[in-house]
Formats: sequence, C-alpha cells, structure tokens
Amino acid sequence: MQSVPLTPTLPAYGFDILAEWPVSAFVSTRQGGVSPAPWNTLNFSAARGDDPRNVRQNLSLFAAACGFSRRELVVAGQIRADGIQQVGPRHKGCRLPGQDGLTTNVERVPLFTVYADCVPVVAYDKRRHALGVCHAGWQGTTRRIARKLMAFLQQAFGARPQDCLCALGPSIGPASYEVGPTVIEAVQARLAPADAWLRPADRPGHAYLDLWQANCAQLMEAGVPARQIEISRLDTAQRTDVFFSHRAEKGRCGLFGMLCWLDAA
Repeated sequence: MQSVPLTPTLPAYGFDILAEWPVSAFVSTRQGGVSPAPWNTLNFSAARGDDPRNVRQNLSLFAAACGFSRRELVVAGQIRADGIQQVGPRHKGCRLPGQDGLTTNVERVPLFTVYADCVPVVAYDKRRHALGVCHAGWQGTTRRIARKLMAFLQQAFGARPQDCLCALGPSIGPASYEVGPTVIEAVQARLAPADAWLRPADRPGHAYLDLWQANCAQLMEAGVPARQIEISRLDTAQRTDVFFSHRAEKGRCGLFGMLCWLDAA
C-alpha cells in the first residue's frame, strides 16, 4: 500500500495489488479536512462531537478528490455486524442501515465505509468486474464477514475466489490490539483454531488479537490464493499521525474512510 496525493492538500493510500486493474480503492488519512482537534482534520463522523457541517465539507472534499459528489456516495450504515447488500445506481446518495458490506458490478458506483481501527476489506473479481467491500472489527471478524463477502460475490455475480484480488487496509495491528474476556470468548467460539489469532497478554484474562491474519485466513478459506491478498500492515494505533485510532486516542478522534468503485473495463 502506498501514499497517493489525490490533491496537493489531500493525501490518501492506494492498494498495490489493484493498481493495474480497472478498479479504484482509496483510504483517506486524517489530513486534508476542516475539522478542529480532536477530530483534526479529515473526519467523517458527526456522532463523535464534530460539527456536522465540518463532516459534510470533509465528505465533499474527499469525494471530489476521487471524482465524485458527496451526494453520489453509497454509504454503509455499519452496525458492527455482517450484513452485506448489493447496490447499483439507484443507491447513489443513500445510507444503507444495518449493512457492514457493500457489493456492485456497476461502474462508477462509489462504495463508502468508515474506520478508526477496524479492518477495511476490499475484494475485486478481475474476470467478472465485480467489487465488494466490508468493515471488519472484532464483531464482524468473529461473524466471518470477509468469508461471507466472498460468498455474496459468488452468489450475486458468479465471482470465483481464484479470480479475486483482495486487500486489507490500515487498522489496529496484532501488537496493539489487546482484548478482554468478551472478545476472547467470541473468538474461541467462532474462529477455530483461536490460538492462531490470539497471543497471551501480560494482564490475566487478556490477549492480543490479530485481525489481519484472522480476516486473511477467511479469504483463503473461501478460495482466494494467498498471493492475491494484500495486507497493508499499517497499524492505526501506532500511526495516529496519519490515521484515527479509537483505541489509541481513547475515543476522542474522528473516522477515516475507504472509497471504492469500478472503473470502465
């Protein structure tokens, strides 16, 4: 994953694995917007105390830098679950409640999701020109949302995992994500073998959770070859100079975003 200057004042990151294909996926940073501290500056959430007018302007800036209007974005409602919806032109400008994943096979339909530690996942079928994205925090991960995204792409568009290119964006890394009993129990119940994703922490009853490898494994279980999966390895908790991190900033921060769409094939 590499830094891409969308405009002289608005940087973003793009995935190396998608660079030569007719698909675009950009992850914003916390830079290039208008919000004051602690949401400085490119914040996409009005639910954390920022002025909604700032958030709207930030969305307009990011969308315009990607060649869209803010009112064209298809926004996932994100309830930290595993809902996935197929979208098309009629969904432009809509916020879709209850959805943590979006898919499309229509060009220039911009799919927008937001983050502050959870894993941005994008999947592109290079033969069927189909796109899927999802938001994978610990709850989505333990519900296997990355694997469900692949199954949805197969059912909706006839996608084949072996034809898919996948990427995991900036998110909290395995050295930073210490979790307690509730999360550990969910991982043990739903993500066997749990020891593959959990590393003991110094505090009793706690462990470090590797969301990167847990989601990568789900994509591989679905049939995506390991060589066709990119993990950004940008730890949001360790890079608060670039990204927002709910954990590292104790909730006093904004949300960054990922905007993806299909270009003309």
